[in-house]
Amino acid sequence: MRVDYKDKKLAKLCTDEREIQKKRPDLKKKLRLRIKALENSDTLGDLPDDDPGGAWHDLKGKRAGTWAGELSGNWRLLVEPMPNALNAVDVTVVVIEDYH
Repeated sequence: MRVDYKDKKLAKLCTDEREIQKKRPDLKKKLRLRIKALENSDTLGDLPDDDPGGAWHDLKGKRAGTWAGELSGNWRLLVEPMPNALNAVDVTVVVIEDYH
C-alpha cells in the first residue's frame, strides 16, 4: 500500500531512525515493523494475514473507519484507509497513541 502521514512531524517520527530512537526508543522495533507491513501489504484487508503480530483491527464508535496496529501493551499506530474499505490501497498514518 501507499503510506501517507497526517503531518511532517509524524512522518519524520515514523521514517527517520534517529528521530524514533530519540523520541520513542521503546516503540522503535514495533513501529518499524508496522510501517513495513503497511508498505508491503497490497490492501488493508491483507494486513491481519501479512502482519499477525500487529493485531490489526478496525475501531468502533467515534473512531469508526480507523484501523489500529499494536506497538506495545497499550500503544497503537492508527491509520485511516483511503477509500474506507478492506480493498483500500492507500492509508494515512494519523497518530501514535495510548488510547486504553
